[in-house]
Amino acid sequence: MDLERIILEELMAFIPIYVPLKGNCTQLYTKRGGIYQIDKSTKTVLTLLCQYYLMDLQAARKYYGDLLSMKNLIPIPFTEEDVFIPTKVRKPLYRNDGATGFINIRYIEKVVEYNKQVIIKLVNGETISSLSTMETVNRHIKNGHIVQRFYREKQQSLVLKEYDFYDEYSRPATKGDIALLRQEILKLKGL
Repeated sequence: MDLERIILEELMAFIPIYVPLKGNCTQLYTKRGGIYQIDKSTKTVLTLLCQYYLMDLQAARKYYGDLLSMKNLIPIPFTEEDVFIPTKVRKPLYRNDGATGFINIRYIEKVVEYNKQVIIKLVNGETISSLSTMETVNRHIKNGHIVQRFYREKQQSLVLKEYDFYDEYSRPATKGDIALLRQEILKLKGL
């Protein structure tokens, strides 16, 4: 399965599932209606997504975890718009299977409770059942929006720093600048 093609179809969520005769796999949902199954764990898919977006997962978890005062289940921002929140979607049968899926907050239409089960409705009509409580899912969504805001502010400050750098160095040199440059050249010549 080509992960890049799936990402270009606007990845909305990826969750762990058990597939008969294959075992622990990951199901991916895209906005264009595609539902794909990959014979890899959600942890591996998350690692592949981080590689695609050139992102250090551990550094992002530490940074945003410190901002939210959390150690686990931290929202993961891949871009300004694509922030994935964790949610528990199954009870693992075996050790290291994982129970957590990730949902892009941009594509969550609403969260409802039906027959004591929390259902996350996506914008394309797909639904994902969560084993977490309604309060926990809403808290994860809120944390996702907080991370998104911090991510945007950080990106804007990086753009401003780059702009200030070019603005500063695109001005004409003054006589004082040239005198300092001459002095440095003479120092280097003397060495």
